[in-house]
Amino acid sequence: MAKKKKSKITRGTDDVFLKLMKVSGSSLLKLFGIPSAKAEKYHFHAVVLKDKTLKPDIEGFPLLKSETGRIFLEFQGYSDPFIRQRLMAEVFLGCVGESYKGPVMAGIVYTDKKYQKAAEPLNAFENLTSKDECHLKGCFREIVLTDYTEEKLEAIDPKLIVLAPFTLSSNTDKTTLLAKGREWQKAISQRFPVEKHDEVLNVLGLFILNRFREITYEEVIAMWKFDLMDTVAGRQLYDMGQQKGGLNNARDMLLDALDARFGLVPHKMIDQINVIDQPEELKSLHREAIRCPNIGSFKERLSSS
Repeated sequence: MAKKKKSKITRGTDDVFLKLMKVSGSSLLKLFGIPSAKAEKYHFHAVVLKDKTLKPDIEGFPLLKSETGRIFLEFQGYSDPFIRQRLMAEVFLGCVGESYKGPVMAGIVYTDKKYQKAAEPLNAFENLTSKDECHLKGCFREIVLTDYTEEKLEAIDPKLIVLAPFTLSSNTDKTTLLAKGREWQKAISQRFPVEKHDEVLNVLGLFILNRFREITYEEVIAMWKFDLMDTVAGRQLYDMGQQKGGLNNARDMLLDALDARFGLVPHKMIDQINVIDQPEELKSLHREAIRCPNIGSFKERLSSS
């Protein structure tokens, strides 16, 4: 089977999270324990890689920047065994890209505990002149949004209300969710400048659609009497969210089928599946996962895709 062309990657961070960083990056820094006075000095910045030989498919890396340092953040809403390694690569390449020699901080925001559990530990480096090993431990902080309540988020910074969907169970009934959505809309109107309301609601709407698979786009509109499609940004974000949500669902179903049939799925296989960006290919692999007599047979099918 011929390999399908992959979509070009423009950012290492989820597009909706990029929007959130631009709207309220300082609030995210407070979530990581950075004092308010210091957090407010940071602003969104994207590193442009001058030397394209470093990574020609990536135009740059998003970060929060101030005179005191650079902060790289990743938002993880699906299983990626090598998210920690990817973040470290972003830090190193980002610093090279702008010839930056100062202090940096890096952090990962997981939307669910299972995504943190899926992440592999950072590699240990063997010292060539001795038996000692160098471990890249404690190099960055990690936050799991499901560890928080809405009240805890608001106590850190009222603007973190935009992350409130992740504090609810993904199985929350629609009646409760619709009521909460109206509360969140009201809170946003009180805590963000008027000119930011539509932008923030765009982000919140995509987080709701991502977290709660049963709710529809039309129900989000009814919730707020606000149409995400009224703005160009909203249409773009919705399209991205729908595509990513569908891909994530297809990947999850495939991995669940493999786990149910063959037990523990090899990390290399998970990594191969996570980079497939064609829904039809994932559906075909799902059928193969059900039919294949053993995981070795499935591995051959995966390698040929």
